[in-house]
Amino acid sequence: MKSMATRQSLIQLVRYGALGVLTNTAGYVLYLGITYLGLGAKVAMTILYCVGVCISFIGNRNLVFSSHGRMLGAGMRYLVVYAVGYAVNYLILTAFVDRLGYPHAYVQAASIVIVALFLFAAFKLFVFPHTDTMNGNVG
Repeated sequence: MKSMATRQSLIQLVRYGALGVLTNTAGYVLYLGITYLGLGAKVAMTILYCVGVCISFIGNRNLVFSSHGRMLGAGMRYLVVYAVGYAVNYLILTAFVDRLGYPHAYVQAASIVIVALFLFAAFKLFVFPHTDTMNGNVG
């Protein structure tokens, strides 16, 4: 039984990674374009974060965690987790760009990875915690 749970977690991580690479690559390219046009780094990140939350919820719920539970409950937990992720991203930009003077493009690239790892763990344990490892449905 433990190997089935481990296998299911690995499949979820691969799916999450694939979805994340696609959405974050697109988001990062948009981030670079928007900041190149003159919008501030934190404002650009905020706008794209909000758009990403909506797209990501549907993808993670359906493709990664195969959740068929109540959308409202999962949606509320998802928003809480994303709010924490947003705060972490914002604090990273503030600390490393505003205070330490590092280039925002590199800091945001690193932040994407850090926040993504946090989000996967939080989605698995808190947002979509009842996925049945035998068939991918909510138990």
